[in-house]
Amino acid sequence: MGNTLEKKKKGFSLPHVYIVILILMLIITVMTYIVPAGSYVRDASGAVDPNSFSYIDQTPVGFLQFFTSIHQGFVESANIIGSVLLISGCIQIINMTGAFSAGIQAMIQRTNGKAVIMVVVFFTLFTALGVIGYLDALYPFYPIIISLFITLGYDKMVGTAVILLSTAVGFTCGMVNPYTTGVAQTLVGLPMYSGIAFRAVGLVVFYVIALFFLVRYCIKIKKDPKNSVMGENYLQEQTAPMTFEEGLEFNGKRILLIVLFVATVILSVVGSLQWKWGMPEIAAIYFPVTIIGVILFRLNPSEACAEFGKGMAGTIAPTMVIGFSRAVSVLLTEGNITDTIINAVTSLLEGKSPVITLLIIYLFVTLFNFFVSSGSGKAMVMMPILQPLGQVLGINQQVLVLAYQYGDGFTNTFWPTASLLQLSLCGMDYGHWFKFAWKIYACLIAAGFILIVIANQIGYGPF
Repeated sequence: MGNTLEKKKKGFSLPHVYIVILILMLIITVMTYIVPAGSYVRDASGAVDPNSFSYIDQTPVGFLQFFTSIHQGFVESANIIGSVLLISGCIQIINMTGAFSAGIQAMIQRTNGKAVIMVVVFFTLFTALGVIGYLDALYPFYPIIISLFITLGYDKMVGTAVILLSTAVGFTCGMVNPYTTGVAQTLVGLPMYSGIAFRAVGLVVFYVIALFFLVRYCIKIKKDPKNSVMGENYLQEQTAPMTFEEGLEFNGKRILLIVLFVATVILSVVGSLQWKWGMPEIAAIYFPVTIIGVILFRLNPSEACAEFGKGMAGTIAPTMVIGFSRAVSVLLTEGNITDTIINAVTSLLEGKSPVITLLIIYLFVTLFNFFVSSGSGKAMVMMPILQPLGQVLGINQQVLVLAYQYGDGFTNTFWPTASLLQLSLCGMDYGHWFKFAWKIYACLIAAGFILIVIANQIGYGPF
């Protein structure tokens, strides 16, 4: 009986992430032979002229082109891949000092074993980072968070949900998100980050919904391990991405290193907002604190370098997903079918009521995010097209930006094309994630649309 249950659980898992992406790439390649190629005229900034769509000669993806798109995907993603590898190497050296292990043990002792408090604390922290659009640079920290909650006696799903749900909530609310809200508002002529009060309301609503489901799940699996989506034997079967050495003293040197590390994280956030830092600058500032750690703990330089390589090696397989995922966008671009898809959906919006139009826009952005997860990229294409449509239908631009923002945000951590990378870094397969998360995302998406309708009814502005 036990073997039968085990087979069923294993059968629920999807194929390897590479296979899933390759299948999607194959589907898009076939679409380039069926869907007519089309293009909008773009200005120097990349903005689209909404009246300029025209069909062009078909450019189907060839056999060799299918495989070269993988290489191109890696080339276009080199910025993120390189940064994740370098930061992971630095974190591994810091972990070598025992600072993380001692700090986490101290936190567990301070909370007197109340693990739910840790869930709320880290969920809130990651939500705050999501609010400012701080996502990609968090990847190297995923193994630490997963290991923490395994140490606290939860299944691997709790750590995964803390990361993915919180960043989805923060990123989607769009209060000061430069990658989606900032780009979209600028394109339609709105003051950047205007309408922040209503977006703050959205943040609270999404935060409460996601945290409610997560805390309820934590309580359920603590009471009865059979309620875990990972299986009732999750404590015996799961392994932490990072191991924490027990009995370490959280002394002055380790406290200093943790303080410097946290300061580095804060500096990276401030730098991205105030000084327009990108991934190269963010990765660079982790090296000084790492060097200080080597000197402070008198680590053997050669051993530290070997540990640096070990840290990078641990994230090579997950970071490969970045390149593969980017290849999907490469195929859409090379086949010239992205603009055709957008033009077809835009035509469906003409003549519809504002509420129906907003629903179609919202669902379209949500579904289109399955293929193109880049929020700023979609904004560059869609907002100049949606702007005149909103003027004709009497929908103000702030509401349209909100519909775009909510449609783009949630599924960045739900659709497989967008979430497989994060799930890989968490050591989680998509089958279990879907089983756990689909009801939560359904509630979040429904709440998002209700807020959009309310915004339209109250004349959410300016403009």
